[in-house]
Amino acid sequence: MIGNGITEKKQLAPFDFNGAAGEKPDLPKRIAWANTSDAEFFLQITRAIESAAGARGLEFITAIANDDSAKNIEQIETFLQRGIAALCIQPLDANAQAPLMKRAIEAGAAVLSLVTPPSTSQVVADQYKVGNAQGLAAAKYITEKLGGQANVVYFNTDTIEVLKARHQGALDGLKTAGPGMKIVSDIQPPAITQDGGFKAMNTILQANPDVNVVVGGDTYCLGALSALQAAGKARPDMYLSGIDGDEQALAEIRKGGAYKASFAFAYPLMGYAWGQFAADWLEGKPIPQVMQFNAIELNSAATIDKYQADMNAVAETWKNSAEYFTMLGSIRYQDREQFINYAA
Repeated sequence: MIGNGITEKKQLAPFDFNGAAGEKPDLPKRIAWANTSDAEFFLQITRAIESAAGARGLEFITAIANDDSAKNIEQIETFLQRGIAALCIQPLDANAQAPLMKRAIEAGAAVLSLVTPPSTSQVVADQYKVGNAQGLAAAKYITEKLGGQANVVYFNTDTIEVLKARHQGALDGLKTAGPGMKIVSDIQPPAITQDGGFKAMNTILQANPDVNVVVGGDTYCLGALSALQAAGKARPDMYLSGIDGDEQALAEIRKGGAYKASFAFAYPLMGYAWGQFAADWLEGKPIPQVMQFNAIELNSAATIDKYQADMNAVAETWKNSAEYFTMLGSIRYQDREQFINYAA
């Protein structure tokens, strides 16, 4: 038995890639990815894990649950029965997944997860920092290009607990624009879809026809852009910015119109890191307990080109991973009882 791991949030030291190796696990050279969707976004992660696994001589296996929790659990069970050195996982039904993740750690495998405990290595975003970067960028535009005067719409996603910090970060950033910045609406659209953003923006425009700044997730903001265009109110001096690096958002930014920026996360590089860390784990080497995404501001054709080139060449980009990730803590097979058992 390995106990309950680290159950309370703690300050972790920066990860050292050259940390000493320890005991090696006697496990199959196999890495499994419990994928939940066949959306292109997830398939990019799949290709990146597979590429790193291949480079390090690991067998790669995967299964797609298509957002069906029961199927996801069954697929993870199958992986554990086959025997694996590492399990890559992203949240679906976290309560159902947790016991299997713990079982994998007890069996000696590395559990590499996106925002979900228990895990040996957990990938997260500092959501306050993400929101704050977005708010500060909008405030800079308001100050420099709009004479400090702005009627701002903020689309929040407060029903997702971890995104409340992003909301606060964005508001704190926006406030730096000074007293001429007014938030005329701060709401969560009815659905996390472009249609949700479109409907919410239509309603807002009836009461506030002079909105000139819209900030939120890409999905909402793309919907808001459609509403502004339909109302004949989209102008190139407006400022819309999203989060996620959505392909459609990037295409809008390239046009040089109202949509000015999207803050992206290096998900393909995360997949490549998982493949590398699975191989390191098998060699008894340390891996980081937490990988924090650095949000990358994409606000021009040049920044988008660089980001896309980096994500299409993850093996090369991995050499400069510090641009995209802040890695914290350290854990090896032999001290796996130090697994993270909280949402980092």
